[in-house]
Amino acid sequence: MKATMLYRTACGLLFLWAAGNTYGILMFWHTADSISPVRFPVGHTDVSYAQVVLGYDVFSSFCVLFAAYLAWHLGTLARTMPRAMGAVGWVLSAYSLAAVYISWIFFSGFVLLLSAAVAVCIGWATWLSTAHHATQQQSERALA
Repeated sequence: MKATMLYRTACGLLFLWAAGNTYGILMFWHTADSISPVRFPVGHTDVSYAQVVLGYDVFSSFCVLFAAYLAWHLGTLARTMPRAMGAVGWVLSAYSLAAVYISWIFFSGFVLLLSAAVAVCIGWATWLSTAHHATQQQSERALA
């Protein structure tokens, strides 16, 4: 399998994760409407627990969407300019391994499997890209 296809697969899985999180946010917000809000001061305003959870969920969705964009971009770089990737692929791989660990602690089932699949795709693609880049460097040195 090619690194580009693995990165694109990881991108699709991350979009699936973000869509599932958005659905979860909507279901939580629907449920939280029936709970009487307990407000507590944060800074200059009063917020409820539901608002804090909503803020964290929206922020985590944006982080996952950024990771999806980054996976797509790394897939393009793996095909066109693997030298330009640098360590970003390994950083994204570490990010996805942290997501597996967090999913193992706080979630179960589908979310854990989805996080593991993303980590495998990104790690494998990064390894393939790095190995391809190393063999290219060796062949260039042999020609010089």
